[in-house]
Amino acid sequence: MQRGYIRPVSIDQHPISQKSYIIPTPSIDSVAERVSKIIRLRTPGAIIFGYPRFGKTYSIRYVISCLKIDHPNAVFISFGCEAKKSPSEDAFFSNLLEAAGHKGKLIGNVTKKRSRLIDRLCELVESSGHNWVVFFADEAQRLDVIEYEWLRDVHDKLERKGIRMMTILVGQPQLLHQKSALRQSNHTQIVLRFMITEMRFDGLLSAEDLATCLAGYDEACFPESSEWTYTRFFFPLAYENGMRLVDQAGALWTAFSRAHEAARFNFDMEIPMQYFAHTVENALSENWKRDKSDFAFSSAIWDLAVRESFYVEAQEELHLGLPEGDLAARKNR
Repeated sequence: MQRGYIRPVSIDQHPISQKSYIIPTPSIDSVAERVSKIIRLRTPGAIIFGYPRFGKTYSIRYVISCLKIDHPNAVFISFGCEAKKSPSEDAFFSNLLEAAGHKGKLIGNVTKKRSRLIDRLCELVESSGHNWVVFFADEAQRLDVIEYEWLRDVHDKLERKGIRMMTILVGQPQLLHQKSALRQSNHTQIVLRFMITEMRFDGLLSAEDLATCLAGYDEACFPESSEWTYTRFFFPLAYENGMRLVDQAGALWTAFSRAHEAARFNFDMEIPMQYFAHTVENALSENWKRDKSDFAFSSAIWDLAVRESFYVEAQEELHLGLPEGDLAARKNR
C-alpha cells in the first residue's frame, strides 16, 4: 500500500471488525424524533415494537446518544428485561440499581434496594438540572404484571418528589398483545403510565433506506478525529478515486431482492438491520485486500455477502415463529 494510505490502526481493531459501531437508519431517526417529542410533552410511557433482529437494542444506544446532544446532562437509564421462571423483586431492583450506576446492587434486602434506587435517581436528576428521567426497557415483552407494578411504585415515588419519569418499552410485537390483555384485566394504571402511545420499529424498506445507512459508512470516521471514514479505511485507493458505498444502494437492494425471490417468500421484503449490517461487514472484510483505484463492488460480491449474512435463513425462522395474526399483518404491509 502506498505510504499515504497507511491505516492508523489494524483491520482487526476497526469498529467494523469488532462489530462495535452505530450508524443511523430511517427507523432509528424516527424513533429519536418520537422520543424527543415524548420528552417535550412529558408523556409518561410509550411502546416501540419490532420483530427480532431489526436493531431495537442497537437503536436504544443510538437514540440515547442523539438525545444527549440536546440534553447533555439529562438522565437516561437503559436496562434489559431478563427472561426468568418467576419474577423476583430482589433481582428486579438489583437490575435497576446496576442500570442507574449504583455499586450496591447486591447489598441489603428489597426494601433497602428500593430506597437506594429512589435516592440514586433523585441524586442523578438533581445533578442534571432537569426534573425528569427517561427509562428504556429493552425486551420489555418479558415483563410480568407484578414487575410493572414495581416499576409503577418507582414512577409514583419519583412523582411525589417532583420528578417526572418517562418509560420507553422496547420489544417484540407481543407488547401490543400484553397491552390489550392489561386493558381487559383492568390494569389501566399500568397502561396509562407505560403504554400511552405506540410506534412500530421498521426494517429497511427501500433502496433509499439502504442509501441512508450506507452513507453512514462514508461519513463515520475512525479514529473519530481523523479523516479515515469507514469506507476509506477498507478501500483507500478506490475511495481516493471516488468510490462510495452510498452509490451501491441500488445494487445492494437488488441483491437482497434476488435472495428474497429465490427463497420464494410470499411477503414484502423488509430487511432487518442486523442482516443488512452483516452484509456490509462481509463485503468490506472479505474484499479489502482487493483494493485498487478502479475497484468496484460486483453483483457477485453483494450476492455472496447477502448469502453469508444468513438473511434468508433468518426470515424463514422468523415467519415459522410468528403467530398467525402477526404473519398476516406482515404479508399485508
